[in-house]
This record gives sequence, C-alpha cells and structure tokens, in this order.
Amino acid sequence: MRVFRPLLRAGARLYRRLFRRRLDARTRDVAARLRRVPALSHLSSGALYAMAEVTHRRTYRRGEALYYEGDPGLGLYIVESGRLRLLTNRDPDCTCELRTLEENEMIGAVSLLGHFRRLETAETMTEAQVLGFFRPDLKNVMRHTPTAGAEILQALARAVAAQYVELVGRHEQQGDAVEALKTYAAAAAAADLSEEEPL
Repeated sequence: MRVFRPLLRAGARLYRRLFRRRLDARTRDVAARLRRVPALSHLSSGALYAMAEVTHRRTYRRGEALYYEGDPGLGLYIVESGRLRLLTNRDPDCTCELRTLEENEMIGAVSLLGHFRRLETAETMTEAQVLGFFRPDLKNVMRHTPTAGAEILQALARAVAAQYVELVGRHEQQGDAVEALKTYAAAAAAADLSEEEPL
C-alpha cells in the first residue's frame, strides 16, 4: 500500500499537468485585472479564470454613455482605465453627478442578481477601457463550472449587502436610527421578486 500512494499522487500530478486548461494571455490578463477589484479579490483562481474567459473588453470615447437611467440592467462594468461618472436626471432642473469611478472600481453588480432597471446613467469622463460581465456570461459560467459560478454569485451578493448596510448607516447618520431601519424594513417588504426569472 505504501508503494501505491506515491505512484497515485505522481499519476494525479501528471494528469493535471497534461490536461489542465491552457489559459491564453488575454484570459490571464483579464483575471489579473479582476483580482484588483476589491469585491472580487478573494475569488479563487479557478473562479477568476472562469469569469475572465467570458468577460468582454470595451473601449469608450470621452462623453459616451455605457447605459442610461431606466435602462434594463444587464451586467456589471469594471473600469480598466480612464474615468466614469454616474449621473441622475431625477431633478428636472439639473443633471446631478452622483460620483466618479476610477480604475478597478465596479458598478452594476445588482443587475447580475435580477432584472432591475438602472438607477443612474454611467458616462465616460475620459476615453475609457471597461470590462463587462453580463447575466448571460454568469449563466454560462454557472452551467459549465457551477463551483466558480457559486463563488462569483456569493462575491456579488456580499458586495450588494455591504452597499445596503452602508446605505442604512448613512441614512442613520442623517436622522433617526430607528427611522433608518424602518425605511430599510419597508423597502425589503415592498421588493417584489415574484416576476424574477431564476439565474
């Protein structure tokens, strides 16, 4: 029995070396970029590579919109280079800038978790290179590598949950803590997920 274990281990190492996935330079490059995004940094290499293989790289000119407020959310975007800004037109008198995004920042994770409309417009402030990961890409990963898909979903859910906790905390700082939690509870009760199609 002592002789067989080392042989089995050596055979398993040889098998992994011969049949492991060959990663092209683009996939390795995109995976390295994804690892720099705080919400995705703790993903395993397998999950990062699975995500990188289906991630799209796009270039936008200065002043070009990635999406508009009210559009159906189809996926998330990660800034590779350049700067973006998030805008809203809810005030009829002006367009308000909500925030700017720099390299390695991510927007739109909520849209991977369901069919939600965009709450803002995303527009480039400079020429920008952006990575896009969309709902069909996530479904593809989940179909071919379920473990990687589950890891990605968990990372996205963690990022969205952190945003909601931060939102309640900021609302609490501006007023009454109990009122902040009531608002959160009312929003949770009003969320209608009955028409959502499963991932």
